[in-house]
Amino acid sequence: MALFDNRKGITPLVATILLVAFSIGLGALVMSWGEEYIEEKAEFVQGTAEVRSGCDVSEISVIKISGQPQACVASDGIKIWIDNGPEMDLVNLHARIAGTNGVDVIDSLLTQPLLKANAINTIIPYNKEIGQVLQVKLTPKIWTGSQVAICSQKAIELEDLQSC
Repeated sequence: MALFDNRKGITPLVATILLVAFSIGLGALVMSWGEEYIEEKAEFVQGTAEVRSGCDVSEISVIKISGQPQACVASDGIKIWIDNGPEMDLVNLHARIAGTNGVDVIDSLLTQPLLKANAINTIIPYNKEIGQVLQVKLTPKIWTGSQVAICSQKAIELEDLQSC
């Protein structure tokens, strides 16, 4: 006769203890996975908020003298006077020049950051194969504390540029 011949199964008390232990282990596993997921989402949202708040205060414009924007097309590029607003330093500027035959993109226009409440007079060199310049779009780039962000909603567009 074997030791367990007279037992028909696990007693309800042992079964309950096993179910509780299994539930606690499964709950701990799900919570650890959920915690990692929530942390990833929180970091993403925080990074997005930093970019939005920085971009909200960034502001660039073309200097106007007697109502005329100081931007023109010369043989060596587009001459332009850019003014930065009083709230945010710009890391760089992204330029897109659209012409009659194509588009030229310059990812980093500045040689050094443009500090807040400062201006710069610069020449944007571009590929002459794009034809006559129809539009120039300048987009500010800011430092969010952890990365460079492009503030596309604060971009400025210039059209009908005259020859210098």
